[in-house]
Amino acid sequence: GKTQLTNELLKKPGKPSDSEWQIIRAHVDHGIKLIDAAPNVDKRIVTMIATHHERLDGNGYPHNLKGDEIPLLGRVAAIVDSYDAMISQRSYATAKSTYDAVRELKHLGGTAFPSEMVELFIQAVGVFPTGTLVELNTGEVGVVTGQNRYRRLRPEVMLILDAKKTVREEFSTVDLLTCDENTGKAEPTWWITRGLERGAYGIDPSEYFL
Repeated sequence: GKTQLTNELLKKPGKPSDSEWQIIRAHVDHGIKLIDAAPNVDKRIVTMIATHHERLDGNGYPHNLKGDEIPLLGRVAAIVDSYDAMISQRSYATAKSTYDAVRELKHLGGTAFPSEMVELFIQAVGVFPTGTLVELNTGEVGVVTGQNRYRRLRPEVMLILDAKKTVREEFSTVDLLTCDENTGKAEPTWWITRGLERGAYGIDPSEYFL
């Protein structure tokens, strides 16, 4: 639907005005019309597009639906779309780190989104989603490269900086669940202390994925 809006509006620096928001929000209707004109489109896709900006508390758009008035697929799409928007650089908002985006979704659970669905989403992507820049208790910095399904706080991490924040001569990957430092211990000795903002220490996580 946003293909029907002007680049001038989509790329305008700063927060859109109220009138500009009305134009931007019309992208939902534009999207529905484009999909309706396409052949052999599953009606569930139309439902998802039509309701992905509705919110549990009725503060969404275009129809201010609330609670169970929002179809299941619309509720799912709302969470996924919001997460993607949070971690994407926009002209009027700085991209959040994946860790901060997950925290924000959790905060919105129960108001904008169903809490149980937010929890399921977090279980799927992890507390520290793949691609998150993280700092360990040792001071080392790395990028999350994989998830441990049953222990979301102990993902697989590619170490990039050493404790002095110097680029390591060789990158190594450590599984915080099965590494020697943590295996068989009730309390780990090696863990993530915090998620870092995208670009922290000059690191672009996308450069470490082929």
